[in-house]
Amino acid sequence: MIETEEAHSAQQEAKTIGNVISLHTRWRTHFQQVVRFSLVGGVNTGLDLLALNALLLLLPTNKVWLILAYNVLAYSFGAFNSFLLNKYWTFHNKQSMSWREFTRFALTTLFGMAVNTTLVWVIRTFPHPFVQSMILWTNISKILAIMVSAFISYLGMRLWVFVQKP
Repeated sequence: MIETEEAHSAQQEAKTIGNVISLHTRWRTHFQQVVRFSLVGGVNTGLDLLALNALLLLLPTNKVWLILAYNVLAYSFGAFNSFLLNKYWTFHNKQSMSWREFTRFALTTLFGMAVNTTLVWVIRTFPHPFVQSMILWTNISKILAIMVSAFISYLGMRLWVFVQKP
């Protein structure tokens, strides 16, 4: 009887250790994904900001609708880069691309773009007594909007777009 209790106790301990290792592995995987997603996002943000500022410098405007159009165009540059890098590097999704996956990515990206553009518009319309440059204020608005839309984008891609099939 004592041997059986000891064997049962050893099995329970092994099961607990296995669960802890499994949990640690999942957290490490998620952490690595967040780091890779952030790096890809940094590159995408650089492309986005570069395109936005190029448009603002080449075709200066104070018209909100035109700035929002510039924002959508600039966001699209980063989105194009995002699909392949996130699919194959961030989420290690080795399955061939399907239309369903691409459609989900496009919907997630469009939603992120809508949130981003709405936030740029909302933030930019607030009075800015400390920032006299419209280009600087547009960039501040853009960076704040990126912070929110990046979080939404990560959740959409992690939980809906690049879900691995067993």
